[in-house]
Amino acid sequence: MSVKVKICGLTRTEDLQVACEAGADFCGVVVEVPKSPRSRTREQAKLLFEKATAATVIVTRSKSLDELVELIRFLSPFALQLHGNEAPELIAALRGRVSCQIWKALPLPPATERASVKPFLEQIQSFAKAGCDAFVLDTATAGGFGGTGEVASWELAADLVRLSDVPCFLAGGLTPENVTEAVIAVKPYGVDVSSGVENSPGVKDPEKIRLFCQRAKQSL
Repeated sequence: MSVKVKICGLTRTEDLQVACEAGADFCGVVVEVPKSPRSRTREQAKLLFEKATAATVIVTRSKSLDELVELIRFLSPFALQLHGNEAPELIAALRGRVSCQIWKALPLPPATERASVKPFLEQIQSFAKAGCDAFVLDTATAGGFGGTGEVASWELAADLVRLSDVPCFLAGGLTPENVTEAVIAVKPYGVDVSSGVENSPGVKDPEKIRLFCQRAKQSL
């Protein structure tokens, strides 16, 4: 089975359509995150989602339980991806009120740093027990949100993928040039890209999207 592909940080209909036509399995839109240059309003996200033929994913952070429930009811996504400091208790409460999948971003150190797998695996187990359906292994940044282009520790990611019972996406610094190597090294359920297929924040490059999808799916 080929690796799943998520194109994230979509802001324009034309980019979303290219992603779907290129074979992306998931289309992610950052919603109501003021600090992100790719953030859209819920109304803008709805217009984008209406054009999607791939599964849609809301990417957001720093919202209360009621706010998340309201956002999900408005947008009816396939999945909600939480990218902030959410606690497992919030996931569990949300699990009881919504039917979409719930994904959690897990910040990993960059490739230049070494770290023990144990605390990260404990986080995955805690969130999985609370009801998370998948994890996005992204690069940790000081106050960052992702989309930085910095490569995460593939060694640590590979250990987490191997030890986790829950699907894991690899994110952080992926590009059409390194996605084949990344998939072979980590063997994730899926790969997640944003800045690696852009010309500028929020403006995707059609050829990069096509190459990324093609190379990712031919990697295994």
